[in-house]
Order: sequence, then C-alpha cells, then structure tokens
Amino acid sequence: MKTMISVKKEGKYYVAIDLLTHVADQGLTEKAAISNLKKGLIEHYQILAEMVPKGSKTSFIEIEVEKYVKAAHAISG
Repeated sequence: MKTMISVKKEGKYYVAIDLLTHVADQGLTEKAAISNLKKGLIEHYQILAEMVPKGSKTSFIEIEVEKYVKAAHAISG
C-alpha cells in the first residue's frame, strides 16, 4: 500500500503526517519519524479491520494517484 505523507521539522523533532488518515508521529530524525508513522499506520489499519462488522465483505481496491500529485507538486522519496 502506498500513501501520501508530509514531513516537517518542528523544533527538535520531525513530524510525519499521513495525509489520507491524518495519523501522525514524530522522531528526532526524518527517518525515525517515518518509521514511527509506519508503525502507527499498521496499528490504525489493524483497529479498522477489527471494526468491520461480522459477515460483511471486505475488499481492497487500488487507485493510481501518484502521477496526478507529481504533476501538481514536487514529491521526494
């Protein structure tokens, strides 16, 4: 799964925010903030999966947005 994140420095910490879920985390380095965000997103989706009503069908879809975002803004990574 790919998602869009924003990373910025706030004081002595880097803050990474997932732009789709608004889950955020921080670290002393950009790499640490992103790593912590990944862990938080895994927990977020585990909780969502537990909240799916019993008997309902869960599916995954894939959409391509990266090329449209790249056209609008510079992306690193």
